[in-house]
Amino acid sequence: MPRFRFQLGLITLLGLTQTGSASEPLPGLIRKLGARNFHERIAAEKELIHQGADGLRLAGIGTQSSDPEIRQRSQRLLKQLQRLAFLEQRERIFADPWTAPAELAPGWEAFQSLVGDGPASRGLYVRMIEQEPDLMLAVVLKPDTWTYDLERRCADLRTFFDRRSVQDLNQASIVTLLFLSVYPGARPSPVSSGTVSSLISEAEFSNTILRATEEERAVYEALLSHWVQQNGQTSAASRLQLAIRFKLPAGIVPAREIVTKRKTLGQSRAQLQHAVGFLARYGDLSDVIDLEALLDQDRLLSLQLNDATEADEFRKRIPRTESGRVETEKDEANPPDLVINDMALQALVILTQQNPDDYGFPPAKGDPERRSISNSPGFSSETDRRNALARWFSWRTEHANQLNPGSLDASEGVGG
Repeated sequence: MPRFRFQLGLITLLGLTQTGSASEPLPGLIRKLGARNFHERIAAEKELIHQGADGLRLAGIGTQSSDPEIRQRSQRLLKQLQRLAFLEQRERIFADPWTAPAELAPGWEAFQSLVGDGPASRGLYVRMIEQEPDLMLAVVLKPDTWTYDLERRCADLRTFFDRRSVQDLNQASIVTLLFLSVYPGARPSPVSSGTVSSLISEAEFSNTILRATEEERAVYEALLSHWVQQNGQTSAASRLQLAIRFKLPAGIVPAREIVTKRKTLGQSRAQLQHAVGFLARYGDLSDVIDLEALLDQDRLLSLQLNDATEADEFRKRIPRTESGRVETEKDEANPPDLVINDMALQALVILTQQNPDDYGFPPAKGDPERRSISNSPGFSSETDRRNALARWFSWRTEHANQLNPGSLDASEGVGG
């Protein structure tokens, strides 16, 4: 296939690719795409490709034809010509994608809104189009139906998933799928989301990010942060694991989802532990109420509170069922989980900027800021645990106004 180089003046013709009307006379070369003779149709296609920018303009007119044969061939040619145009203009697009027509910089505005406009962003963007040109161009060519192409690409990957190794799939392809999955307004199916989740969870993709420069890694992590914050597409547990692996504060979204929906989602203890630990590091005062719900309510009720007023106020904060019964995590088959209780208590202490030492929690190794908690902080005795709980609720009562749900402000927290 002949290579061609567009001059700056000819590039402006790209803006005309979608103009024209089905009622206007078609150029002769475009009419030949619908000729009865097969060889004449093929010759017309080759000539349009050879014409470069002029062929791109003509193919754009052909896509508006009422003749289905001409329209279909023009659409296919338009895609080929735009792909070739991009390959010839890649340096210009890298230098300043804002000056390129949308047909040569598909999705750039959305991409830079997610990851920023810098050399690392542009470099990755160019590699994405080089690797997945048809998928990226669909955003421009099929503004209302391009998500079908995304679904089809994910389906193809699932079909041959067991026949390939991750090295067979260029990492720029995975980034393209990730970008289009978080594209503004896109809602990939749960099955396709699962495919993307599997790809970005593989070791080779993680190694690609770890080997990247600081600027490139920031671009990858920006895309991952948008993915992590998407509710309902993939499990909160898998999104939280990505956030933990790359230390993404955006993981606060799935962490809160795991804690607040722990009963309906049926989270395992390990998943709940990860969520509590993440809230301790990246959460704020708005998480206090949800973390308190993880404390052992039976033990709390047995504490010796100072006076009747304090006891009444405490009992009002304990979740209850519609019948008025105390809603606890305890049932006959599943006794209270003291590990979760102790982790939640330590997280509460950290979020309220108290000293964990005062509660009997040992400092975590390598954490001078005291924002991390152990997966099993524990207490040496039941008496120590009750004393720690009593200390918390004594502090809680003294700071009731500060922690009142009506006055909570996320900006009050102490971010990681």
